[in-house]
Amino acid sequence: MPNETRGIEVLPDWNKPGSFSSGRDPLGLQAASVRLYTDLLPGLTNVTNRLRYFSFYCWVVRQFELTQHSLDEKKWRIFVRRSEAIYALACQIGDSDEANGMAGSAWAGKNIGIDKAFDFTPWTDGPGEENQYLKAVRGNFGQFYVASMLQMGMLLKTNIRVQAVSPDHGLDLAEAFAEACPTACRKILKAIRTGKIDYADCVAISNEAHPAYLDVQSRETQLLLRYLRGERADDDTAPARRATLWNVLNIISRIGHQDGNDLRRELYVQDNIGTVTNQFLAQNLTHWRAYFVNELCHISLELVLNALTHRINETSGATADELSRAIATLALRRGDAASTLARIAEARDFGSLALEHKAGAELADIAGGTSEPGSKQVRKAINLLLTLWRRWSDDTAINGILAEATVADRSAEGIFRFLDKMADRPAMEGLTGLVRKFVIGNHLLIAGQKLAAGTYTYRFIVDESGLVDGQPAEYTFTNPRIGNLLTFAYDGALLDDEGDVAEAGKALLDALQSV
Repeated sequence: MPNETRGIEVLPDWNKPGSFSSGRDPLGLQAASVRLYTDLLPGLTNVTNRLRYFSFYCWVVRQFELTQHSLDEKKWRIFVRRSEAIYALACQIGDSDEANGMAGSAWAGKNIGIDKAFDFTPWTDGPGEENQYLKAVRGNFGQFYVASMLQMGMLLKTNIRVQAVSPDHGLDLAEAFAEACPTACRKILKAIRTGKIDYADCVAISNEAHPAYLDVQSRETQLLLRYLRGERADDDTAPARRATLWNVLNIISRIGHQDGNDLRRELYVQDNIGTVTNQFLAQNLTHWRAYFVNELCHISLELVLNALTHRINETSGATADELSRAIATLALRRGDAASTLARIAEARDFGSLALEHKAGAELADIAGGTSEPGSKQVRKAINLLLTLWRRWSDDTAINGILAEATVADRSAEGIFRFLDKMADRPAMEGLTGLVRKFVIGNHLLIAGQKLAAGTYTYRFIVDESGLVDGQPAEYTFTNPRIGNLLTFAYDGALLDDEGDVAEAGKALLDALQSV
């Protein structure tokens, strides 16, 4: 209600409510993982899903330049969005089983029963509206592919939204796509111009331009493989991508087709890689191991965070110190509190890399739900942290890699340095400090930073010196792009339909080091 002060009506000015988000990195540890995998597998992202999109988009960009003669961003957006929708619809109609990862597939799947003169413009020509094939204003290209294509020199750097292909790599890819798909190109351009397409044209486009139908002998495929295999001397992203691709194919060649969890194990444990003599390949493996060290620390502390949020709700405003001590108590057995942190770590050591990875996978399954972790699960999470500390705290190579990705101690390296300082202190004191600093302190700091940007991500808040309103969430390992790398390898026939290394993949392996 309005208040009156000296005859002046004063209305309350309420703060705009924050929009709640669970937050992808509530402790700030995944940021270090992202920095690490970005350097390990540059030139693609977790949303650049099909290899042929690079040549297709180069062709689209070039066609806008040749046919529109305009820098009008509105025209550009519609041109790109129509091309994407046509491509997705055609490939869903032609071969939906192999059209995974294509932008607009959900929309296209609802419209595969088209006949003649299907008008798709209601779903493409309203950028940002709810009913579109894709809500992203500049399409899948503008949201996800532009950055990678600029990084690899396929596009020219520009200060405007309308893109242009580079005169070498980008133009080569555009022309190679046109050479490989002449009929599809004519039909796509006609559909872009008219806003309509029929079933037969969709089938023809799919038969020639489907991302799963790359002709290994074509110039288009060879240019795409030059990028994927890291063979361009003027591409700064090439060496790291080439090394990661080699190491992944080497693992698959030795133990067969692998899913994401299996590859995660092999890149950490590294007991099925043979003898890697190439120095750059060996360094790449060390960087991947550092990445997974950070991941194991991250998933352990996320589980502790969920345990903490449940305990917050049970204790009605306990202080950070009280709650940290309560979590530490869960992790210790009777008589442990009097031992030093170093002695506890020695007694709890898992003893092998394989068991460390196994424990991490089990913890990730638990952290992937919002149920309260039990004392055994909290103890396992703490034991894994202590085991990792014992194994890696003195490894200069691993810690050097982690240090480069660390901001404000938020990484495995920061955890190790903290535990080093607490090594000779009572275990209860060390673990209490660990929870207080890396769970409570870091979460409040990260959530505060996000709130300043307008996103509410608190898993708990402070009220009169106590922690209240615990909100458990679902956590998992960071996605390091390897799944997309494997999709690219299938598209480029480096892997066969059974998931084994194909002849072209074996040639890449032998080119760097005989296996």
